[in-house]
Amino acid sequence: MLFVLIAGFSTLIFMGHETTNQAPPVPDQVVDASGKRLFSGGDIMAGQGVFQKYGLMDVGSFFGHGAYNGPDFSADYLHREGVISLDQMAQQRFNKPYAQLGPGAQGDLTSSLHKELKENRYDAQNKTLTWTDNQSEAYRQLAPYYDTEFSACRTLPLPVNYIKDPTERLQLSRFFAWGAWVCSTNRPGKDYTYTNNWPPDDVVGNAPNWQIFFWSAMSLIMLVGGIGLTQFLMSAFPGLGWAPDGGGMKDNVKTYQPYRSQTSLYPYFVVVALLFLFQTVFGVVTAHYIVEQGFYGFDIRNIFPYSITRSWHLQLSIFWIATAWLAAGMFMAPMLSKHEPKGQHWLVKILFVAILIVAVGSIGGEWLGVKNMLGNVWFWFGHQGWEYLELGRFWQALLTIGMVLWAFIVFRSIGPLLKGKDHGSLPYMLLYGVMAIPLFFSFGMMYHPGTNFAVADFWRWWVVHLWVEGIFELYTTIIVAYFFCSLGMVSEKSALSVIYVDIILYLGSGIIGIGHHYYWTAQPAINMALGSMMSALEVVPLTLLTMEAWKFVDLAKVEGSIKNFSHYWAMMFLIAVGFWNFLGAGVFGFLINTPIVSYYEHATYLTSNHGHAALMGVYGMLAVAAILFCTRYLMEESAWSNRLAAISFWGLNVGLLLMIVLNIFPAGIIQMIASYEHGFWYARSPEFTHSHLFQIFTWLRVAGDLTFVLAGVLPLVYLVVRGMFHLRKATVAPGSVQA
Repeated sequence: MLFVLIAGFSTLIFMGHETTNQAPPVPDQVVDASGKRLFSGGDIMAGQGVFQKYGLMDVGSFFGHGAYNGPDFSADYLHREGVISLDQMAQQRFNKPYAQLGPGAQGDLTSSLHKELKENRYDAQNKTLTWTDNQSEAYRQLAPYYDTEFSACRTLPLPVNYIKDPTERLQLSRFFAWGAWVCSTNRPGKDYTYTNNWPPDDVVGNAPNWQIFFWSAMSLIMLVGGIGLTQFLMSAFPGLGWAPDGGGMKDNVKTYQPYRSQTSLYPYFVVVALLFLFQTVFGVVTAHYIVEQGFYGFDIRNIFPYSITRSWHLQLSIFWIATAWLAAGMFMAPMLSKHEPKGQHWLVKILFVAILIVAVGSIGGEWLGVKNMLGNVWFWFGHQGWEYLELGRFWQALLTIGMVLWAFIVFRSIGPLLKGKDHGSLPYMLLYGVMAIPLFFSFGMMYHPGTNFAVADFWRWWVVHLWVEGIFELYTTIIVAYFFCSLGMVSEKSALSVIYVDIILYLGSGIIGIGHHYYWTAQPAINMALGSMMSALEVVPLTLLTMEAWKFVDLAKVEGSIKNFSHYWAMMFLIAVGFWNFLGAGVFGFLINTPIVSYYEHATYLTSNHGHAALMGVYGMLAVAAILFCTRYLMEESAWSNRLAAISFWGLNVGLLLMIVLNIFPAGIIQMIASYEHGFWYARSPEFTHSHLFQIFTWLRVAGDLTFVLAGVLPLVYLVVRGMFHLRKATVAPGSVQA
């Protein structure tokens, strides 16, 4: 295990070093062919700040990272630059528009433009970037174009005059211009661009190079080899994994008397359920913006612009899921140790207030930030500008401090479990998992508004991928293992073996596998090579999980049937996790991870397809399982309803499946085809997203959305809120041993 962690993080640090050293340069100045200054590097970074402050990564994307409905601004600028350049070249050489030329003349001009754009004219010594006449003329025409786009907002789901300051709109266009240069110009000494020839666009000569094909083939080899090797090892060591070798099933729900700190946790679950509802409602509004710039005839863009609805939808998904499992950890700790430290319930309540402050403060701050009401402190208290990390840096720091307090609360409870135990034992694994949660979340503070986009994106994915998909995966596995162990379903040895296998397989592939997010974000090709091979191995443990999922049924049988188990519906959600882990994270994840597929599908609905199926299907269902497990112990027996839990289970799973089958997956397929046939710029253009077929798929999503919210979320909210008024009486024993 230690070897896997050391090797993985050493490689990841190497990737970070290469990213920092080979990041596309931000020149001190950009000049035209005559040496006349067009703008400065400060203007580029100021434009990046404008992009972040107004939450534009949740409106469109840059280098393919961000929202999937608006344009990718780097690809959009690049294509328009190519079209303008070809017309200018045609007028100069033939005195005709490019479209009126014959195929031979068009081919000659296109070839000349490709050669012109690929040549790197950045002078590293003087830190000066020289543009050709074509690039300079394109900039002069496109600056007014983007000025109109963000003032009139003709094609964007944003209110008129969204960015009021014309200087900020000009700086934004300069940031887009720099991004287009990064996408079209070769790295020094290389025959591919800073973005590994992404985005695909015949006009500017971007097409996949040999490395994209080679590393795609290597990733397939790694997948087949990894599955074969792991299947062999699992056959050779059948004791690995969940095995019903405990001391006998103990269903203690009806007789359990919670500690005071545990009953103090119930408001957490109420807030989690309400945040879940809030998040899904704004997801529905966000999806509806695709079919009209409003909501069923009501123009609400000025109150809730697309940048805010999508920001809240994404941020709150992380927030409610993480909070559910943090609360589950605080609930499980005294249950496992049979120990409640003095004053523990007060710490639980203090943390609850802190979480509320962060939730309300960050949500309100983001709205104020995109409204430009926070001045120069927008990064600290407003919209930080990065997808999934929208909350301002102050709220992010406060949340990190809250997680440290959470770790301290859990540590106080599990202290007795650690005494006399080996440092590799189950209690210590729980401690390590708890300590890793605040540690890895803090890596999201390794950048600031002046950080190069490629470098900042490197650190952002440490939170989005490593923290969510790696560390939380490990932590939840430990909690579930302890849950099974405490109920007598498995032995401590079996539970510990599952945790070690999880660390070796999940983190062994997932740490370096983070590189599948780095293919096209102006990071060096070595990151694509390492990321593609290791991310292919991430599918291996997911295939095993489908084999393990049905073992939950055998583990939880009471009097011959799992249906007699008090935690039946919590177990059903864990079984659903196995299904979505394989389909959402495994099948849909691998579908888009091979570089050659990713090259054309990157930032299309196929990415969103994987995101919805994996984030909600895996981590969301895990969080709901945690909610049902904990509240089952806390509410009186008369308040519990298997019927509501059942409706919620089928509503969430069927609703999510309908969203994917009726909208996200087929829309992603036709969008990827459009990217291949016409270029990525077209697949993300208003012409395509407002096309008849795409709109049909979008409207079909209503069936999934309504099923998910009405039949899935609302019954869960009602069950949890109702339980708030029927809590069990907490034990009042003064000692540390439960009565």
